[in-house]
Amino acid sequence: MQTTVLAPNNAPPAAAQYTEALGLPNNTPFNVINRASKLQPVRKSPINTLPDEIILHIFKLGVSCRDSQQRIDFAVSASQVCRTWRDVAFSCSSLWADITITTDNMYNIDEGRAIVNTSLRRAKEFASRSRVFPLSVRLKLLVTPNFVYLQTGTVIIMDWLRLVFPRIKYLSIHCDTLLIARLVTNRLQKVPMENLETYKMKFGTEVLSFYHSIILPPHVRFLFLAGQNEEQTQTAENLDLLPKLTRVSLSGFPVSWSRWSLTRLTSLSIKFMTLHDRPSMDVLKYILASNGETLEMLEIQGAIQRFGRLPCNADELPTNLPRLTDLTLGYLSQWEAIIFFLHFEAPALKHLKLCDVSRSILTQHFKDGFDSNSLIIQNMPALQPFNEFSSTILLEHLVYVCSLLEQVETLALENFSLPPLVSDLFRQDDDPLKKLHEAPVFLAYRMLQKCSRLQRLALIDPEQCFLDALNMYSNDPETSSPAPVLTHLCLASSDCERLKLFLERRAENLAKENGPRILDYLELATAKKDLHVLEDIVSQHIDMSCIAKSSLAVGWHGSCPSKCT
Repeated sequence: MQTTVLAPNNAPPAAAQYTEALGLPNNTPFNVINRASKLQPVRKSPINTLPDEIILHIFKLGVSCRDSQQRIDFAVSASQVCRTWRDVAFSCSSLWADITITTDNMYNIDEGRAIVNTSLRRAKEFASRSRVFPLSVRLKLLVTPNFVYLQTGTVIIMDWLRLVFPRIKYLSIHCDTLLIARLVTNRLQKVPMENLETYKMKFGTEVLSFYHSIILPPHVRFLFLAGQNEEQTQTAENLDLLPKLTRVSLSGFPVSWSRWSLTRLTSLSIKFMTLHDRPSMDVLKYILASNGETLEMLEIQGAIQRFGRLPCNADELPTNLPRLTDLTLGYLSQWEAIIFFLHFEAPALKHLKLCDVSRSILTQHFKDGFDSNSLIIQNMPALQPFNEFSSTILLEHLVYVCSLLEQVETLALENFSLPPLVSDLFRQDDDPLKKLHEAPVFLAYRMLQKCSRLQRLALIDPEQCFLDALNMYSNDPETSSPAPVLTHLCLASSDCERLKLFLERRAENLAKENGPRILDYLELATAKKDLHVLEDIVSQHIDMSCIAKSSLAVGWHGSCPSKCT
C-alpha cells in the first residue's frame, strides 16, 4: 500500500516556493532557475565559521589525553575536517609533537635494496610540521614477521633520530632482542640531548623477573644513562649531555649499576630485572642517596635483590629520602620489601603502593587460574625458597615495627595474600577485637587503624579478610581505636560475588549508628564478563547513595583504578 503525503491546500507548488526564495517570477524557466541557484552565495557550515582561537583550543583539548596514539590520530583527523581546520592545524606546532615509530610496518622495495617504514615517513612529516616545538618520541622496535628487516630498519630509524635529538623532550624505547637493544644504546652513546626530561627504556616483559639472567656477550652492560662507553670513565662532559633529565624509567635493561652517574632525578622507576641484573642493596642506597635531595617518586618492582643484606648493626642508619612522597614497591618475596623498609626512611611519604609481583604476573599468565601449589610455580628457581606467596610478615612489620603507615594518605595493595601464619608480634597484641575475629581479618583491620591519615584506599584482587576488615567497627573506642574515615575506595576483583557480599554488609553496617561513614567515591571493578551482573546488583538490590555519594562500576583490566591512587 502506497501512502501519499499531501501539502496543505493553501501551500504554493514546490517550483513556486523555490523561485520565490530566489526572488524570481513564478513563470521563470527551469534553466534560468538553475543558473540563478548557482550564483547564490554558499552558506558556510557553522564549523567553518569558528574563530581560529576556538579551533586551537579544541586542538589543545584533543591532544591532552594520556594515550599517545589517540593524540596522533586526533592530529591527523583534525587536519582533514576542512580547509580552515587544516590551515589552523598546520600552524599549530604542538599538535604534531607526538611521534611514534614502530617496526611492524616495514617492507622492502627494489628487490630488498631499500627498506620503507610507513611510521617513519609519518614521523618525518610530524617533525617538520612541529617546527621547533619539543618532541615526544616513542620507539617500539619489536620482533615482527619481517624480522629480516629489523636490524636495517632500526639503523635507518636511529640515523634519522639523530637529526631531532636536540628537540626531544620525552624519549621512550621498547625492544625485545639484545641485538636491537645494543644497536640502539650504541647510537645513544655520548649524544647530547639538552632538552630531554623523561627517558624510558624497556626490554622484554614482566616475566623477566623470574629469570636468573639474560645471556649477554661479555662486553655488553648498558651505560647509556651516563652517555659513556664501557671503557670510559665518568667526566663532567658526559654528565652534561642530559642537563634537564629528571625522570628515568628502566624495565628489564641490564645496567652497570655500580657506575651509575645520574643525579637531580625527581622520578626513578626500576622494574622487572632478572635476578642477576638487580642492583645490590648497597648500590641501590648509593643511587637513591645521590638523588635524595630531589627524588619525589620512586618505583621498584621485581628489581630488589632477592637475598639483600640486613643492616649490619644499630649504628647503620637508614638512608633518608626527605622529599620522597610517592613510593611503589613490588616484590617476589615479602622479605625483599621488609629489607627495603629497614634500609630507607621517607618522612614526607604520602602515597604508597605495595604489590606481590609474583602473584600479579603469574595470575595474568595462567589462563586456567592461579594455583600456588602448581608444580610449574613451585619449581621456578626465581621463587625459591620463597614460594609461599604470602604478605603476612610484611604486613605485621608495617603494623608493629615500622611507622610508615601513620603518614600515608593514599594506599594501594595489589594481590596481597594473608595466610594465618602469625608471629610473636601478633600474639602479643592484646586488642580485644582480636578475640572476635580470625587472625587475617584482625591483622587487616590493624593495618587500617595504623593508617591514621588514610583517605584513599585501593585493593586489587583482595582476599576476603580485607573486605571484612573494611566493614569492622570498634564498639569501644577506649580499648580499640577506630579505623580512619575513608573518602575514596576502589575495589577490583575477578570475584563478583565477593564484591556483592561486601556491598550488602556495608549497607547493613551503615544502618547502625556507629557504622562506617558514607564514602565520597566508590569504584568497583570486575571482569568484563561479570560487569553486567555487578551493574544489576548495584542498580536493583542495593541503594548505592547510602554507601557513597558517587559510585562507578567498570570492567577490570588488571590495573589499579586511577581515581583512588
